[in-house]
Amino acid sequence: MNVRVYLILIEDGESLRMLEYATLAAAITLFAGAYAMAQGGMINASADMEGKSTPWGAGLTAFGGFTIIVSIMFMIVLIFGGGEGDMIPESAWPLLTSALTLIGSGFASALCIMVAAKAGGDMLIERPELSIWALLFIALGEGLAIYGLIIAILLSG
Repeated sequence: MNVRVYLILIEDGESLRMLEYATLAAAITLFAGAYAMAQGGMINASADMEGKSTPWGAGLTAFGGFTIIVSIMFMIVLIFGGGEGDMIPESAWPLLTSALTLIGSGFASALCIMVAAKAGGDMLIERPELSIWALLFIALGEGLAIYGLIIAILLSG
């Protein structure tokens, strides 16, 4: 049995099809975030069993949580705004997209810096002469945030 509930009325079939695709994409993103959080939990559990520490489990769990939050926000916009409504005015879209771009790049940068700092610390214990490489990888993560800021400024203007 196929049950569909729509809170808004859309008259043409093309808009309805696009709404279905957007809802499907948001639902898939929600499940992907939950899967990433579950995998991060398993990585953390296996690392704890071996007596080791790894940034990958925490990073994957944080990425999954971020993905779930973004997909829930997107679903709220779909349900109450429907993509065709006046929930979000036309003049707010550039600011909204630039804010989401900045949030995403900041989160990706934080994840990159976290993993690079942990790996760099482990590398310095084994081979201290490679300290410049640890700084280089952390600087690449910070460059990701700068590029995200530049793109956000371009989108908002």
